[in-house]
Amino acid sequence: MSRWPDPSVGVNETLALAVVFGLASVPWTYAFVAELHVPLWPSFIASATFYAAGGGLGGLKRGYASNAAGVAYAAATLWIVDSLLGGGVVALSAVVGAFMFLASLHDYVPLLSFTPGGFFGYATMFSVHAAGATALGLGGLPGETVAALLSMLLGAAIGLATEAASARLGG
Repeated sequence: MSRWPDPSVGVNETLALAVVFGLASVPWTYAFVAELHVPLWPSFIASATFYAAGGGLGGLKRGYASNAAGVAYAAATLWIVDSLLGGGVVALSAVVGAFMFLASLHDYVPLLSFTPGGFFGYATMFSVHAAGATALGLGGLPGETVAALLSMLLGAAIGLATEAASARLGG
């Protein structure tokens, strides 16, 4: 049975993070959608990865590195399937399997050791590709890859900033 607030986290800390995250999400969303023109959802996934990876500088490094590796694997998957193998579900399935095997070994690499982050990055890249979202005037797969990486980098940094702000607010 779930209890709120989590007894291991103080009420002040929980409420402080809720307030900070809620307030930060307003300009965050506006900036991504209206000013930066990069996809918003990868930044929220990266921010959640930051927290899930333990927060702090360690969570920032491991979370973003694992997200970025997943994005790179997915971009490579899309390129290999389309450019080298001629497309198709069988080719896609085989290449996805190979990269998921590789992503599952991340626990052996300290910087990439938050293994779920690799899967989050992989799935995020596929969603950015499906949406055709690009960044920095680049088109196609390069623009989609940059959009995913940039949005996730900014989201990870926002995670660090919201953690610091909520710690100050929550005392």
